[in-house]
Amino acid sequence: MKYKYIINPKYESMAHFVEKLPAKYDEGGILIYNARNEVRVFKLNGEKIAAKRFRVSPFHQRIDYTFRRPSKAKRAYEYGLKLLELGISTPEPIACIEEYKYGLFRRGYVVFTYCGDPDARLLRDEWDSHDDLINAIAHFLVDMHEKGFLHGDVNLSNFLYREDPTSPTGYHITTIDINRSHFVTNPSREECLKTLMRITHVRPVMKKIVKRYAQIRGWDEDESYQYVKKELIAFEERKKLKKKMTGKK
Repeated sequence: MKYKYIINPKYESMAHFVEKLPAKYDEGGILIYNARNEVRVFKLNGEKIAAKRFRVSPFHQRIDYTFRRPSKAKRAYEYGLKLLELGISTPEPIACIEEYKYGLFRRGYVVFTYCGDPDARLLRDEWDSHDDLINAIAHFLVDMHEKGFLHGDVNLSNFLYREDPTSPTGYHITTIDINRSHFVTNPSREECLKTLMRITHVRPVMKKIVKRYAQIRGWDEDESYQYVKKELIAFEERKKLKKKMTGKK
């Protein structure tokens, strides 16, 4: 295996840890997420840091990430730096690691500062008692979009929160899992609303978030919600068809 490293100059003191991470990943830290990709939390010099290891890429993506476009790990690293420049809260990138085998990209790692805040999935069941959090998330989404950032997976699990009396909304919101996102100058109303379809499949909370978002932007609330709902229904139908065609349950 060969590795390419990008280390944030601010964290040069962690270079030794970063360089040893691929070989030591499974031996240390605490596993906090394990699905297609894995996230482990490590303690280094008394501080917690998180490392995400992406799954081994299928062959077509290995070609793509070797010759055509940046890997998910590199995008996560670069996008994180850009978000912080824009004043959008996200864990600070520490390093990016790209693993190669036989000259082809195999998989990537991204290391970042650890944020232990809970995610906003509680809204799926408790939307009636958290209008303040819904308002904070809606304001955060508006701020992202007005700054030209369209999150590639606007899902409640990708927005972390904590109470913050210094914030106008009473909460500090942080976004994660940003590697599939896009930066667009002056995104259109349709582009912005379309990203909101994946906020949640639970209609009541989606309705509340979309309507509050539209209200902040001065857009028609019902029209905006109907647009997002239509996009979500079409997305759900595509997923059902794909499962039917592949035989997945």
